[in-house]
Amino acid sequence: MNQWVEIDDRSAVAVVRRLARRHGAEIGLPETRLEELAIVASEAATNILRYATRGRALIEPMRGPDAGRIAMIFTDRGPGIPDIDRMFEDGESSTESAGLGLGAIVRLSDRFDIFSAPEHGTTIVCTFGGAEAGRTADVEAVGLRVCHPHETSCGDDYQIRQTPLATDVLLCDGLGHGPAAAEAAAEVTDAAVAAGGLSSEPGKLMRQITESLVGKRGAVAALVHIAQSQMELRYAGLGNISTLVIGAGGVRRMAVRDGRIGGAATRGYEEATQLEAGDMVILHSDGLKTLRENHFPQGILRKSPLLIAGFFLDRAFRGRDDASIVVMRINRERAQ
Repeated sequence: MNQWVEIDDRSAVAVVRRLARRHGAEIGLPETRLEELAIVASEAATNILRYATRGRALIEPMRGPDAGRIAMIFTDRGPGIPDIDRMFEDGESSTESAGLGLGAIVRLSDRFDIFSAPEHGTTIVCTFGGAEAGRTADVEAVGLRVCHPHETSCGDDYQIRQTPLATDVLLCDGLGHGPAAAEAAAEVTDAAVAAGGLSSEPGKLMRQITESLVGKRGAVAALVHIAQSQMELRYAGLGNISTLVIGAGGVRRMAVRDGRIGGAATRGYEEATQLEAGDMVILHSDGLKTLRENHFPQGILRKSPLLIAGFFLDRAFRGRDDASIVVMRINRERAQ
């Protein structure tokens, strides 16, 4: 179950704490880390109530390069934190919380990031567990997804595969929401595996997927391959998955071919583009409002891919469908 937990009263703090411990136990965290995970969850949720009155939390086992970790996202639309440096000092916290302050939350978490501004509220992300293996220095990639508010099965899905040579991403959205949509999305990911897995030829893979699923319920999807030595992005898109490349020249939206998996076999719309160090690539389903250049607050793109993903999964969430997002940052120059 991938659901936002609405934090609007004290009972939500206990819900978030229990959920954090449950997911931590599922990945095998020892008891001491489970308690530290629960402390961070309680502190962050309580601070939302104290400073912003209401907000949301998402606690999710991570996948792809960060498999074996728990990601926690806490977000609100309050007044922001006017003096973040002071709040990193121990003891600076809400009077109803453990009194740890952001500094202790940073120390207890394996990774931590924060974005806060008066007009945009505060978003905190932190992770627990797992080894550093799986993340390449060349491309950081992270995905998140969330269910329709009244469902427990997510009809959006994604795959991220990273090797020393390439980063490959599939993001798909099964038609509708709920169990049938989740089954449709699983058919897409299973078809990709059956075709040999994510590859350097997104158009060819899209054709193989669509050929194998003609007549099925259907889905929309986008495939991205980044060759890390040349820093070239190859792309294939079918249906309304948004794919954005964000660089020094602004936001570029990749084109898509109308249609769906389940209809006629097709390679989708194909395109290739060069990437530069510092570029961002974002894929998201239509469970999020279409991201445009004016939706990116100042400073957000300097944050971690996990924070960017969590921020937009909340701020752009339509609330009437499943939603998913994959964020990648390019960290190297292409080979000359």
